[in-house]
Amino acid sequence: MIFEREMSVHNYLVAAASLLSSILLFIGVINRGGKTTPALSQLTGSDDYDGANEHHLLVRQLLKSPYFLALAALTTSYGLSFFCAINLRESLFVWLRHLDYLLSFVLVFWTAGMWAREKRQTAFTHWSLITFAVAGTTVAAIGILAGQGIVPLPDGMFFGRLGSTFQYPNSMAAYLMATLLITMRLAAQSTRPLPAGLLAGMGYLNLLAIIGSQSRGVWAMLPFNLALFILGQTARKKSFLLTAGILVIAIALSSLTVAPLVQQTQPNWRACFWTLAGFFASGAAWINYATRSYKTSRTAAISPAKRKVLLGALLVILIIAAGTALKPNLPGSAYDTVVSDNSLLQRFTPVKTEKSFQARLVYYTDAIKMIKERPLSGWGGGGWFSGYPSFQSYNYTSTTVHNHFLQVWVEAGVFGLIAFLVPCLFLCRGLLRLYRIRTTHTAAAETWAIGTAAIALVLHAAIDFDLSFSSIALFLWALLALFSYQEEVLEFGFVAFKRRRLHGVSRGKFTLAGKSSVIPALLSLTLLGIASIHLAACTCTLRTASIRAEAFVSAVQKGEEKAALEYIQEAGRLDRWSAQYPIAQAQYLMTLAAKNPDPQAKMAIAFASLNLARQAVELDSYNPGNHFLLARIYLANGQLEKAISEADLARSLQPWSTTGYEELNSICVNVAVQQLLRGQKEAAGVTLRRVLAVAREALAKKDSLPPRLAGLWDQRSDLALTPALALNAGQAALLLEEHGQSRDYLARASQSDDPKANAVARLWLGVAMQMSGDPSGAAMRESARLAGPEVEAEYAMIKKLVKL
Repeated sequence: MIFEREMSVHNYLVAAASLLSSILLFIGVINRGGKTTPALSQLTGSDDYDGANEHHLLVRQLLKSPYFLALAALTTSYGLSFFCAINLRESLFVWLRHLDYLLSFVLVFWTAGMWAREKRQTAFTHWSLITFAVAGTTVAAIGILAGQGIVPLPDGMFFGRLGSTFQYPNSMAAYLMATLLITMRLAAQSTRPLPAGLLAGMGYLNLLAIIGSQSRGVWAMLPFNLALFILGQTARKKSFLLTAGILVIAIALSSLTVAPLVQQTQPNWRACFWTLAGFFASGAAWINYATRSYKTSRTAAISPAKRKVLLGALLVILIIAAGTALKPNLPGSAYDTVVSDNSLLQRFTPVKTEKSFQARLVYYTDAIKMIKERPLSGWGGGGWFSGYPSFQSYNYTSTTVHNHFLQVWVEAGVFGLIAFLVPCLFLCRGLLRLYRIRTTHTAAAETWAIGTAAIALVLHAAIDFDLSFSSIALFLWALLALFSYQEEVLEFGFVAFKRRRLHGVSRGKFTLAGKSSVIPALLSLTLLGIASIHLAACTCTLRTASIRAEAFVSAVQKGEEKAALEYIQEAGRLDRWSAQYPIAQAQYLMTLAAKNPDPQAKMAIAFASLNLARQAVELDSYNPGNHFLLARIYLANGQLEKAISEADLARSLQPWSTTGYEELNSICVNVAVQQLLRGQKEAAGVTLRRVLAVAREALAKKDSLPPRLAGLWDQRSDLALTPALALNAGQAALLLEEHGQSRDYLARASQSDDPKANAVARLWLGVAMQMSGDPSGAAMRESARLAGPEVEAEYAMIKKLVKL
């Protein structure tokens, strides 16, 4: 759920559920009557509390939870950063996402309290962990099967690495690392052999997918997380044997199941059989251990006959898997994989690891540059994505900082960073206190698994962008909500209730049913209800605007000019924070102006386009495309100095982009043409020489980097003499009567793959050759003129500028 369309669905669901819950709890706090739940009786030590007090207690517990308060502060920080954001639309979306996180936290916390049971197996917390384990195993299985070519999943693979539904291997691995710990706990605590074996097999699939992701960060953190998980378990030996067993099986079978050498576009059933063999081997081994170690009831125990059938089925599967996998002379066979080099370890080569590490250090350094400019207010949600090209040290592409702590600091300022650090610190403190009481509470080990799963997500978020995925962020806050509730139940939290207060024996203002405590609860429920309505209303408004924009595109394709203009105007009114709608409207108006023969109408349309472009620049001030469009509108209106100034600003916002240099030079050449037509030859000469200087600057920019950064240079977006850049430089040299230089540039420009650009380049090259005394230039010029009316119009302009 990193994309807005998918996140919108979740916004609606959370808003509806939280609004309904707020209303029910509001009524429950006001009214009296009903019975208390066993969980409340356990908390209070009394059976005399009514339903109203139960609801009241849940609200008070939530309001005193440091995790809830920190998330509320983080959401508020993002809301405040909206007013100083450089991209208002992106900032609004990020704020709505955090509002969704806040309401989801509340729902999980309240549900855990209202669905508490005396038996742990029927409590909401336990069923939540089962749901997490199943979800993680599903993601792992889909990733493994996609890698084996059995499940067709677009973008499920990432350069030979498993990405599953996350489409990014590192984030998938971080998510599975958390679900692995939960699955291990469920398998270790299960007293029924069959469910225990199934959970052990699920843990094996999680671990196998982690190995197949080839995530160096997760691999490095996995031993620590597993050791931390085992440390807090009451049955450490059992947890260690389970973890070590599936780890050995997963590593042993990884080369046969998830290595790049077994990945195929066609189904690789041999690898699938090995995967199943590992699943059943893990399950059978743990069933055997669980049967021997637990004193299960006769109904829960597996009879010797069933055990023989199970072991026999496992033996058959192993024989089939071995036979198919070791069959030689077949393409993609596991035999070839075994004898080949283990490509899973190739990502651990020193060169690749060091380059990745150095690149991330550069991201962090550039993030610090942004933080220094706005340390308190931040750049607003999405601030890094919108502003980092202006601060980047070389030509990399990274939509996130790859460190969520720095990401929050860049976007929400120092107060947002503090709000995000607080739950992390309280989580560490809670685990330390929980470790001291782990042997005195039956739910301590389960709570420890929840805490270590959250720690695993937080640790990896320090080196990657996992929490940019709403699904992983929601998972983290759901874990923290469960952990926060367990802190209250087990009374090891920072604000655990004192029993004397819950008994109502404290004085006046601390009485549970007193007005002084009811009013804050009712106000809080009212605010949460308003937040739910706001989330749903904003999401609906933004989605409606998107639908109108889609209708605009459809109307343009059908040639319905009036309807198209109405659609895009309505989209802009609904979503007044987005720059894309005024930009689209301005571009469409410029297209209509070109078709309109009335000079006064053209002037009015040009004025409207200019205002729309200025509005877009204000809404998304660090977007070079918006500034370049404004520069072109200035140019069309004859405001040449403003056009150059705006184009310069646009290029400075993306100094490592070839496109920025191309756009700047294109505008400068057009400005010079206007200056020549006005008779301003001296000013035109200055502008044209600048075009040549910009072209040289683009080619020499890489050489200005220190060797450390030059080694990280992204060749895919190299600053090179592109045909477009060469065309502008060649035109400038020709108008400056530097014919030799213009021929060199235009010869490069004529290599363009675009037929129109190629024809224009050959036209200018023919003119340059003709003016330098080469008679073959005239033939090239005439040949290029046959390409179409646009080239003919270009030739008419050339004749006004030079004497042929």
